[in-house]
Amino acid sequence: MSTMEMDAVFTAALREVLMATVKDTPRVRRRWRWRLGSGMFVGLTLVAGGVALAAGLFSPPGAHIDTQLGNVVTATRTGSATIDIGAPPAGATDLSLTFTCLTAGTFDFPDGSSMSCGAADLLRPSIYRTSIEVVPLSPGIDTVTIDTSAGASWTLQVTYVNRVTTSWGVNASGETYGVANQHGTPDLIAVDQGIAGYVRKSDMNCASGGDVQTLAQAANWDKISQNRNVSIPVYESDGTTVVGAFVIGDATGPDAQTVPLSSLSLGC
Repeated sequence: MSTMEMDAVFTAALREVLMATVKDTPRVRRRWRWRLGSGMFVGLTLVAGGVALAAGLFSPPGAHIDTQLGNVVTATRTGSATIDIGAPPAGATDLSLTFTCLTAGTFDFPDGSSMSCGAADLLRPSIYRTSIEVVPLSPGIDTVTIDTSAGASWTLQVTYVNRVTTSWGVNASGETYGVANQHGTPDLIAVDQGIAGYVRKSDMNCASGGDVQTLAQAANWDKISQNRNVSIPVYESDGTTVVGAFVIGDATGPDAQTVPLSSLSLGC
Protein backbone atom coordinates (compact mmCIF):
# COMPACT_ATOMS: atom_id res chain seq x y z
CA MET A 1 0.00 0.00 0.00
CA SER A 2 1.01 3.60 -0.53
CA THR A 3 1.21 6.09 2.32
CA MET A 4 0.26 9.73 1.77
CA GLU A 5 1.06 12.57 4.14
CA MET A 6 -1.29 15.52 4.57
CA ASP A 7 0.08 18.91 3.54
CA ALA A 8 1.13 20.87 6.63
CA VAL A 9 -0.76 23.94 5.39
CA PHE A 10 -4.02 21.96 5.34
CA THR A 11 -3.31 20.44 8.76
CA ALA A 12 -2.75 23.91 10.21
CA ALA A 13 -5.97 25.11 8.58
CA LEU A 14 -7.91 22.29 10.24
CA ARG A 15 -6.60 23.34 13.65
CA GLU A 16 -7.35 27.00 12.91
CA VAL A 17 -10.93 26.24 11.96
CA LEU A 18 -11.32 24.07 15.07
CA MET A 19 -10.01 26.78 17.37
CA ALA A 20 -12.17 29.40 15.67
CA THR A 21 -15.24 27.20 16.05
CA VAL A 22 -14.88 26.57 19.77
CA LYS A 23 -14.27 30.29 20.34
CA ASP A 24 -17.34 31.07 18.19
CA THR A 25 -15.43 33.55 16.07
CA PRO A 26 -17.80 35.17 13.54
CA ARG A 27 -15.24 35.57 10.72
CA VAL A 28 -12.09 33.59 10.09
CA ARG A 29 -9.42 35.02 7.80
CA ARG A 30 -7.42 32.08 6.56
CA ARG A 31 -4.23 31.72 4.59
CA TRP A 32 -5.22 29.56 1.62
CA ARG A 33 -2.35 28.37 -0.51
CA TRP A 34 -2.54 25.78 -3.26
CA ARG A 35 0.53 23.58 -3.50
CA LEU A 36 1.60 20.90 -5.90
CA GLY A 37 1.21 17.56 -4.20
CA SER A 38 -1.33 18.81 -1.67
CA GLY A 39 -2.73 15.88 0.25
CA MET A 40 -6.36 16.79 -0.21
CA PHE A 41 -8.67 18.40 -2.73
CA VAL A 42 -10.74 21.20 -1.26
CA GLY A 43 -12.67 22.31 -4.32
CA LEU A 44 -10.40 21.28 -7.19
CA THR A 45 -10.69 23.71 -10.10
CA LEU A 46 -10.38 22.73 -13.75
CA VAL A 47 -10.37 25.18 -16.64
CA ALA A 48 -11.95 24.16 -19.93
CA GLY A 49 -10.91 26.03 -23.06
CA GLY A 50 -8.32 28.12 -21.24
CA VAL A 51 -5.25 27.52 -19.13
CA ALA A 52 -5.46 24.02 -17.65
CA LEU A 53 -4.84 24.77 -13.99
CA ALA A 54 -5.11 21.12 -13.04
CA ALA A 55 -4.48 19.26 -16.27
CA GLY A 56 -3.68 15.59 -15.77
CA LEU A 57 -4.70 15.52 -12.12
CA PHE A 58 -7.28 13.24 -10.55
CA SER A 59 -10.67 14.83 -11.38
CA PRO A 60 -13.17 13.49 -8.84
CA PRO A 61 -16.93 14.14 -8.82
CA GLY A 62 -18.02 17.43 -7.30
CA ALA A 63 -15.09 19.36 -8.78
CA HIS A 64 -15.60 22.75 -10.35
CA ILE A 65 -15.19 23.16 -14.10
CA ASP A 66 -14.33 26.74 -15.06
CA THR A 67 -14.57 27.75 -18.71
CA GLN A 68 -12.49 30.80 -19.51
CA LEU A 69 -14.38 33.69 -21.09
CA GLY A 70 -12.42 36.52 -22.68
CA ASN A 71 -8.78 37.40 -22.33
CA VAL A 72 -6.47 37.14 -19.33
CA VAL A 73 -5.60 40.51 -17.78
CA THR A 74 -2.10 40.61 -16.30
CA ALA A 75 -0.88 43.31 -13.92
CA THR A 76 2.19 43.81 -11.75
CA ARG A 77 2.02 46.31 -8.90
CA THR A 78 3.68 47.43 -5.67
CA GLY A 79 1.40 48.13 -2.73
CA SER A 80 -2.39 48.07 -2.71
CA ALA A 81 -3.98 48.57 -6.12
CA THR A 82 -7.21 48.21 -8.07
CA ILE A 83 -7.07 46.53 -11.49
CA ASP A 84 -9.66 47.34 -14.18
CA ILE A 85 -10.68 44.10 -15.91
CA GLY A 86 -13.41 45.38 -18.24
CA ALA A 87 -17.07 44.49 -18.44
CA PRO A 88 -17.95 40.80 -17.92
CA PRO A 89 -18.82 38.80 -21.04
CA ALA A 90 -22.13 36.97 -21.35
CA GLY A 91 -22.25 33.84 -19.23
CA ALA A 92 -19.56 34.91 -16.76
CA THR A 93 -20.26 33.78 -13.20
CA ASP A 94 -16.90 34.15 -11.45
CA LEU A 95 -13.40 35.60 -11.61
CA SER A 96 -10.34 33.36 -11.68
CA LEU A 97 -7.34 34.98 -9.99
CA THR A 98 -3.80 33.65 -10.15
CA PHE A 99 -1.71 35.67 -7.72
CA THR A 100 2.04 35.52 -7.09
CA CYS A 101 3.92 37.54 -4.49
CA LEU A 102 7.19 39.04 -5.70
CA THR A 103 8.39 40.31 -2.32
CA ALA A 104 7.72 39.51 1.30
CA GLY A 105 4.45 40.86 2.66
CA THR A 106 0.79 40.18 3.34
CA PHE A 107 -1.88 40.22 0.66
CA ASP A 108 -5.69 40.36 1.00
CA PHE A 109 -7.99 39.12 -1.76
CA PRO A 110 -11.52 40.27 -2.74
CA ASP A 111 -13.24 37.27 -1.13
CA GLY A 112 -11.77 38.03 2.31
CA SER A 113 -9.04 35.37 2.18
CA SER A 114 -5.39 36.31 2.45
CA MET A 115 -1.85 35.00 2.12
CA SER A 116 1.57 36.00 3.36
CA CYS A 117 5.04 35.60 1.90
CA GLY A 118 8.28 35.57 3.85
CA ALA A 119 11.90 35.82 2.80
CA ALA A 120 12.20 32.02 2.68
CA ASP A 121 9.27 31.78 0.24
CA LEU A 122 11.12 33.99 -2.25
CA LEU A 123 13.93 31.44 -2.47
CA ARG A 124 11.55 28.66 -3.54
CA PRO A 125 9.85 28.01 -6.90
CA SER A 126 6.99 30.40 -7.66
CA ILE A 127 4.35 27.70 -7.06
CA TYR A 128 5.08 28.02 -3.32
CA ARG A 129 4.14 31.70 -3.36
CA THR A 130 1.20 31.51 -5.75
CA SER A 131 -2.47 31.45 -4.77
CA ILE A 132 -5.36 30.59 -7.05
CA GLU A 133 -8.70 32.07 -6.05
CA VAL A 134 -12.03 31.85 -7.85
CA VAL A 135 -14.49 34.46 -6.57
CA PRO A 136 -18.11 35.12 -7.54
CA LEU A 137 -18.89 38.19 -9.59
CA SER A 138 -20.35 41.18 -7.81
CA PRO A 139 -23.00 43.02 -9.88
CA GLY A 140 -21.67 46.24 -11.34
CA ILE A 141 -18.07 45.58 -10.25
CA ASP A 142 -15.48 45.22 -13.02
CA THR A 143 -12.34 45.76 -10.97
CA VAL A 144 -10.20 43.65 -8.63
CA THR A 145 -8.60 45.19 -5.56
CA ILE A 146 -5.60 43.65 -3.81
CA ASP A 147 -4.73 45.12 -0.40
CA THR A 148 -1.13 44.65 0.76
CA SER A 149 1.32 45.59 3.44
CA ALA A 150 3.47 48.62 2.64
CA GLY A 151 5.86 48.17 -0.27
CA ALA A 152 4.84 44.59 -1.10
CA SER A 153 5.06 43.71 -4.79
CA TRP A 154 2.92 41.21 -6.65
CA THR A 155 1.63 40.06 -10.01
CA LEU A 156 -1.91 39.04 -10.87
CA GLN A 157 -3.56 37.20 -13.75
CA VAL A 158 -7.34 37.49 -13.82
CA THR A 159 -9.99 36.28 -16.24
CA TYR A 160 -13.74 35.85 -16.30
CA VAL A 161 -14.99 32.27 -16.15
CA ASN A 162 -18.22 30.36 -16.25
CA ARG A 163 -18.23 27.99 -13.28
CA VAL A 164 -20.16 24.72 -13.18
CA THR A 165 -20.00 22.37 -10.21
CA THR A 166 -20.20 18.70 -11.12
CA SER A 167 -22.33 16.31 -9.08
CA TRP A 168 -20.95 13.95 -6.46
CA GLY A 169 -20.92 10.27 -7.28
CA VAL A 170 -23.03 7.79 -5.32
CA ASN A 171 -21.77 4.24 -4.72
CA ALA A 172 -23.77 1.03 -4.29
CA SER A 173 -24.00 1.65 -0.53
CA GLY A 174 -25.59 5.05 -1.07
CA GLU A 175 -22.50 6.98 0.02
CA THR A 176 -21.59 10.17 -1.80
CA TYR A 177 -18.01 10.57 -3.01
CA GLY A 178 -16.00 13.41 -4.51
CA VAL A 179 -14.63 16.75 -3.33
CA ALA A 180 -15.97 19.28 -0.87
CA ASN A 181 -17.69 22.19 -2.59
CA GLN A 182 -20.36 24.82 -1.90
CA HIS A 183 -22.88 22.02 -1.30
CA GLY A 184 -20.91 20.58 1.61
CA THR A 185 -18.66 17.56 2.09
CA PRO A 186 -19.37 14.07 0.68
CA ASP A 187 -19.20 10.89 2.74
CA LEU A 188 -15.99 9.87 0.91
CA ILE A 189 -13.53 12.71 0.29
CA ALA A 190 -11.17 12.61 -2.69
CA VAL A 191 -7.42 12.60 -2.01
CA ASP A 192 -4.53 12.23 -4.43
CA GLN A 193 -0.89 12.25 -3.44
CA GLY A 194 0.80 9.44 -5.27
CA ILE A 195 -2.38 7.41 -5.47
CA ALA A 196 -5.95 8.54 -6.09
CA GLY A 197 -8.72 7.44 -3.78
CA TYR A 198 -11.15 8.47 -1.07
CA VAL A 199 -11.09 8.77 2.71
CA ARG A 200 -14.16 8.66 4.89
CA LYS A 201 -15.32 12.04 6.18
CA SER A 202 -15.99 10.40 9.55
CA ASP A 203 -12.40 9.04 9.67
CA MET A 204 -10.99 12.43 8.70
CA ASN A 205 -13.00 14.21 11.38
CA CYS A 206 -12.08 11.65 14.01
CA ALA A 207 -8.36 11.64 13.22
CA SER A 208 -8.35 15.45 13.22
CA GLY A 209 -9.65 15.84 16.75
CA GLY A 210 -12.36 13.38 17.58
CA ASP A 211 -15.26 14.69 19.62
CA VAL A 212 -13.60 17.98 20.59
CA GLN A 213 -16.13 20.36 22.14
CA THR A 214 -14.15 22.95 24.10
CA LEU A 215 -11.08 25.12 23.68
CA ALA A 216 -9.31 23.17 26.41
CA GLN A 217 -9.96 19.88 24.60
CA ALA A 218 -8.69 21.41 21.36
CA ALA A 219 -5.51 22.63 23.06
CA ASN A 220 -4.94 19.21 24.61
CA TRP A 221 -5.47 17.50 21.25
CA ASP A 222 -2.93 19.81 19.65
CA LYS A 223 -0.42 18.99 22.41
CA ILE A 224 -0.72 15.21 22.20
CA SER A 225 -0.61 15.34 18.41
CA GLN A 226 2.77 17.09 18.24
CA ASN A 227 4.69 13.82 17.93
CA ARG A 228 1.92 11.69 16.49
CA ASN A 229 0.45 11.22 13.05
CA VAL A 230 -2.72 9.24 12.44
CA SER A 231 -3.15 6.90 9.47
CA ILE A 232 -6.58 6.36 7.93
CA PRO A 233 -7.54 4.04 5.05
CA VAL A 234 -7.85 5.22 1.45
CA TYR A 235 -10.60 3.47 -0.51
CA GLU A 236 -11.83 3.17 -4.02
CA SER A 237 -15.13 4.93 -4.61
CA ASP A 238 -16.98 1.82 -3.38
CA GLY A 239 -15.91 2.68 0.17
CA THR A 240 -14.76 -0.88 0.88
CA THR A 241 -11.71 -1.62 -1.30
CA VAL A 242 -8.61 -0.29 0.47
CA VAL A 243 -5.92 1.05 -1.88
CA GLY A 244 -3.60 2.90 0.49
CA ALA A 245 -3.28 4.95 3.65
CA PHE A 246 -3.56 8.67 4.30
CA VAL A 247 -1.49 10.17 7.13
CA ILE A 248 -2.95 13.11 9.02
CA GLY A 249 -0.49 15.26 10.95
CA ASP A 250 2.86 16.95 10.50
CA ALA A 251 4.90 15.27 13.22
CA THR A 252 8.52 14.69 12.17
CA GLY A 253 11.79 13.83 13.82
CA PRO A 254 13.10 10.83 15.77
CA ASP A 255 10.22 10.85 18.27
CA ALA A 256 7.45 11.05 15.69
CA GLN A 257 5.21 8.04 15.29
CA THR A 258 2.37 7.12 12.94
CA VAL A 259 -0.48 5.10 14.39
CA PRO A 260 -3.64 3.70 12.78
CA LEU A 261 -6.93 5.36 13.63
CA SER A 262 -8.21 2.04 14.96
CA SER A 263 -5.61 2.11 17.76
CA LEU A 264 -6.95 5.35 19.26
CA SER A 265 -9.83 5.66 21.72
CA LEU A 266 -11.41 8.82 20.39
CA GLY A 267 -15.09 8.10 20.90
CA CYS A 268 -16.02 8.70 17.29
